[in-house]
Amino acid sequence: MTAMLTRCITRLTVPQKKYTFVANDRYLHEDMFWDNHTTLTTLHNWIELSAAGRGYIQVPDRELYDLGEPYTVPIDRRTDGPAYMMTVFHQLHCLVGFILTCPCHETNNRQSYLAEHLQQGFSGIELTKEVAHHTAHCFDYIRQGIMCNADTSLEGSTEAGPGWGSEHVCKDYDAVLEWANKHGAMAWRNELLPTEATLSS
Repeated sequence: MTAMLTRCITRLTVPQKKYTFVANDRYLHEDMFWDNHTTLTTLHNWIELSAAGRGYIQVPDRELYDLGEPYTVPIDRRTDGPAYMMTVFHQLHCLVGFILTCPCHETNNRQSYLAEHLQQGFSGIELTKEVAHHTAHCFDYIRQGIMCNADTSLEGSTEAGPGWGSEHVCKDYDAVLEWANKHGAMAWRNELLPTEATLSS
């Protein structure tokens, strides 16, 4: 069982599934950037894309495997313990981070790392070291993730637009979520997050 667990983490040996890439307004749409409320309401839908434990996975007998040092995260409401983050959920976190950050202390506004970074160049706004670090980290992390997976599907011209309508052989994302929820740390999504989009501007 432990060997299977390690293979799943390091090689992501999950079933494959064919997907046709299409636009999905539930997660991103052009109108979501017009106002803060619409942005937050749309981004609330991304919660379901991540594992209940935010992608942190517990590994039994971790000392037997070359996994490096684990993070320390809540295992339940009373206990912290070792866990590892699955890359796919880290990548999703970075994508959301480009659109949304935590409220700033000065203005209590939510704004993307990308927007804050661009403002430094075009508006002369001072960029904090934390935002600069997180922006650079996430861009390079996503770049390496794309190159690592190197999807070589051939895309043709379609009425839906560039990239849409093409078929890809992917890891079965439902299977990934099921596995991550089974082996995850504390289920924050189920215990602490609302089921409705209650985020406000």
